[in-house]
Amino acid sequence: MLRLPLLDLGNVILKVNFEPFFQWVVENSETKDPLKIKSFLSSSLFFDYEFGNIDRKEFIARTEKLFRGHFPATDFEHRFCDIFPGYVDGMQAAIENLLQNGPVYCLSNTNELHLSAVRERFPLLNQLSKIFASHEIRKRKPYPGIYREVANSLALQPRSLVFFDDLSSNIYGAERAGLESHLFINAEHLLSTMKQNPKEET
Repeated sequence: MLRLPLLDLGNVILKVNFEPFFQWVVENSETKDPLKIKSFLSSSLFFDYEFGNIDRKEFIARTEKLFRGHFPATDFEHRFCDIFPGYVDGMQAAIENLLQNGPVYCLSNTNELHLSAVRERFPLLNQLSKIFASHEIRKRKPYPGIYREVANSLALQPRSLVFFDDLSSNIYGAERAGLESHLFINAEHLLSTMKQNPKEET
C-alpha cells in the first residue's frame, strides 16, 4: 500500500514562537492587552491573509490599524517572520531520512511572508516534493476540502497520504477527508509510524 508523508509545517517541522512578535507589537502600539494581541492569531484578519484574500500591504496596514500602532513595513516583515527559531527536535534528520525513500510533502496554514522566509532560512524545505500552502490553495485546515485538494493535485487516493499535525482539529479534518492521520508527538514517533506497513483494506 502506497503511504507518502504529508507534514504540517509549524510545530511539526519548524518550531513556532510568536512571543517576540507580540512583544514588539506592545512596544510599538497603543494596545497593551496581551489577550487581545494573542487573539490576533484567530482573527478574521489573520485568516484572510492565510486564505490569500489580501496581500501583504493590506495585511500590514490593517494590523497597524487594529492595534493602533506604527509598523514600518520592513520592520513588521522582519518581526513577523522571526517566529521560527529552528527545526523541531530531530525533524531535520527525520526529513532527510524520509527523503531517501521517496516524496515528502508539506501542508500548512500559512501566508506569503512566512513561506518566503522559511524557504530562505531553512534550505531543507526546498527539497520537499511540494509545500501546499493555504494562501495558494485558498483553503485552510481543518476543512476537509484542503486535504482532498492535495490528494487530487497529486493524483492520489487520500488514504495514500499519511498526515501529521500537532492540532487534533486538523487531524479530525484530515480523517474526514480520508487520509491516514496521526497527531504529531515527536520525530521518532513519526519515523516509526512511517515504517509501519498496514494491510490493504478490503
